[in-house]
Amino acid sequence: MKILPPVSIEARRLLPSRWDLLAALLVLGFLVIFADSSRLLVQPLSKVTGQELDLNPALLPGYAVRTALRMLIAMGVSLAFTFTYATWAAKNPRAGQLLVPLLDILQSVPILGFLSVTAVWFMSLTPGRVFGAELAAVFAIFTSQAWNMAFSFYQSLRTVPEDLEEAGRMLGLSPWARFWRIETPFALPPLIWNMMVSMSGGWFFVTLSEAISVGKTTIALPGIGSYIAVAISHQNLTAILWAILAMLVVILIYDQLLFRPLVAWADRFRVGDEQVDDPPQSWVLTMVRRSRLIDSLSAPFHRLMRWSYWVQRPAFGARAARPDRSGLMADVIWYAVLTAGAAGGLARLGLYPCQLFLGRTAARGGAGLPDHAAGGGADRARQPDLDARGHLCRPAPPPDPYRSACGAVLRRLPRQHPVSGGVGDRGLVAEPEICCR
Repeated sequence: MKILPPVSIEARRLLPSRWDLLAALLVLGFLVIFADSSRLLVQPLSKVTGQELDLNPALLPGYAVRTALRMLIAMGVSLAFTFTYATWAAKNPRAGQLLVPLLDILQSVPILGFLSVTAVWFMSLTPGRVFGAELAAVFAIFTSQAWNMAFSFYQSLRTVPEDLEEAGRMLGLSPWARFWRIETPFALPPLIWNMMVSMSGGWFFVTLSEAISVGKTTIALPGIGSYIAVAISHQNLTAILWAILAMLVVILIYDQLLFRPLVAWADRFRVGDEQVDDPPQSWVLTMVRRSRLIDSLSAPFHRLMRWSYWVQRPAFGARAARPDRSGLMADVIWYAVLTAGAAGGLARLGLYPCQLFLGRTAARGGAGLPDHAAGGGADRARQPDLDARGHLCRPAPPPDPYRSACGAVLRRLPRQHPVSGGVGDRGLVAEPEICCR
């Protein structure tokens, strides 16, 4: 006999709880703020030259929101970079021999080195629009966050306990499932702490990322960094103190809404026997766990991840003992990329002397080239001629003995006998109808 719950309990399930209302408020608020901040992306670049940036403290909340969104987007890009670059370096030893030193070199490059090289390229993607400058600012913040996170995740993947890997193989998990069910949870606690450090380090470069100088053009994107740059240029100490206060508020909001819930959630993945007397708590994590709205929004993602675990059938027994061929495929891809890169580099290196030689011979008017390359024969008669200064001459007329003799006499005339047509390189008169040759 089935026992039905009381009507009061069943009706309570249909009504939204206070956690649902709080989750709806946070989600809708984030969408509204993101949509309002995105309107600036399609505006002309002349709107953000820094001349219209107002130091009124009442505008600081809007500037703080834009800066927080840029740092949040840069953090998402840094996570994507970490899960791809660091995983490739950790899973493929041959690739790691190149990727890890390259990551160390990238970490040592100052942020201005990246910004000076990439700012023009990002702005050329959307000429005359603010979106290109926003991409340059996000990339500058990304360079201050990604390297530390990639090193942390790489080191964690290299130190996964062997008993956990063996348990995953005994359970028949595929390499993809082992990565998300064993290796990533093991690496999450140190990765989250490094995310906090990277976000803190990004604040040091906010001014450089939002106030961009390209040639004689200065771009000041609305944000706390540009606000501080303008306040420093006007020597306004009060505005600088207001900006510091806004930064503290943004840091507290990030701590409550992002990092504290992540730290409390990742505490379950700690490996060790020691017990924590005071485990971390977060009201946002409690809201996520108890809100039916969050469950409904995250259900498609959970179903997709569970489906991806079964794309490759579980392996047990002798089938599980077979060597993993994913490493072989990664080696093939790696050697193909290296071969393509080396071939492209050698091709460019081989073309450089040819381009240099052709450039020099073109500046000399084709001297030193063979007849077919310099335009000899019938082709030369169809090509324009250049004098010693690189100016175009009139096309060469058909051969005429009388005209050639006159030209030879005219070229020997002294300078005081002017002839309309100009003066040659040695101060002698040149006939305009005779080619420079």
